[in-house]
Amino acid sequence: MSAIQKASDGSALEKKLLRVLFVEDSLADAFLLERALSRGGFRVVSERVDTAEQMKRALDERDWDLILCDHSMPQFSSPAALKILQEKKLDLPFIIVSGHIEEEMAVSTMDSGAHDYIMKDRLARLVPAVERELREAQVRRARAKSEEELRRAHEELELRVEQRTAALREANQMLRDVLDERKRLEAELLEIAENERRRIGFDLHDDLGQKLTGMLLLTRALEQRLSKEGHKEADEVKRVCELIEQSVSHTHNLAHHFSSIDATGGDLVEVMSGLAATVEKMFSIPCECTIKGEVPLLPENTSAQFYKIAQEAVSNAIKHGKATCVWISVTASAQKLVVTIRNDGIPFSPPANPKARMGLRTMNYRANTVGATFEIKPNQKNGTIVTCVLPIKTAAKANRNGSNGGGSLNCEAIEKRAAEVERVLA
Repeated sequence: MSAIQKASDGSALEKKLLRVLFVEDSLADAFLLERALSRGGFRVVSERVDTAEQMKRALDERDWDLILCDHSMPQFSSPAALKILQEKKLDLPFIIVSGHIEEEMAVSTMDSGAHDYIMKDRLARLVPAVERELREAQVRRARAKSEEELRRAHEELELRVEQRTAALREANQMLRDVLDERKRLEAELLEIAENERRRIGFDLHDDLGQKLTGMLLLTRALEQRLSKEGHKEADEVKRVCELIEQSVSHTHNLAHHFSSIDATGGDLVEVMSGLAATVEKMFSIPCECTIKGEVPLLPENTSAQFYKIAQEAVSNAIKHGKATCVWISVTASAQKLVVTIRNDGIPFSPPANPKARMGLRTMNYRANTVGATFEIKPNQKNGTIVTCVLPIKTAAKANRNGSNGGGSLNCEAIEKRAAEVERVLA
């Protein structure tokens, strides 16, 4: 279609501006080419050059829409002109217009980057060829613009990813620092609790127990003397002796209850069976311990923490739940180790303020330190069930490393995710 159109009122629209650089040594030929373009509907602004230096200067000084180049000139040629255009990385339609050019040479120049060639005695092809190449150049520029925008968007995305990656690394490190600090605080809390339990146990055994024993000896001596002298108060003193003897026995049991934790070893079956026997002796209620499966040998601290959890659960069941029977079970499979403490007392009800139940928090901390999960819930309408689940791989890993059972927290899933983030970022 011609670059000049007719409007609906019959007036001629303005011709399309076309900036043409003629690489041509013949002024007459350049004039003929410009006239052909003007007749084709273009308003031509042109300049003619016939040397490499002139062409370079013209390309530097202004923008061009089209280059029409003669093939052979005394000081220049179309291949040399095409090379200059390519060196300047300009995407302009480059059309060879020559009076004589061999077909093989024309094809070779086209392969090098020329867009078309036209014989000077066939200028009727000039305008259609120019219009076609202008359209294709416009398409190429639009494509190049899109690719450039895409490249910039990609670079911006990469920059944002790098920034986000740095932020994730920083957040990940902060998370790990928080988890490490929480582990340290939990371990410190448990150590404080254990020291306090030991202190209470020693005070019961060495102070209160000794004083009660002394009272018992004095009271028995008084009861014997009153009996020999035939005083009727001898029977009352005897009953006092019995009460003091019971208090001494209970004090010794409490002292053993507080301090026996330190004597536990790595054999979980042994420590749980010992706990069941201690419960029956101290509280005079049935406490059954059942073992299912092959229980692996655990690190000493892991067994100790399970023992303390079970001990706390049993104590709560008897003191707060008014239980009359307790069942302790240890079940081992290929995937996990499950310790369950069940009682027939008052069903557990979650406290309104969880922070007020220090015992529950301590049991949860103990489970976390060895990589186990902790759960306490009502046993339907009768009693309470406390459950600790330890993955076998966690126990095996701790055993291989000879660790003290230091494991994950409730934030184990977060730690796993943080490790995955680090692998992705790496």
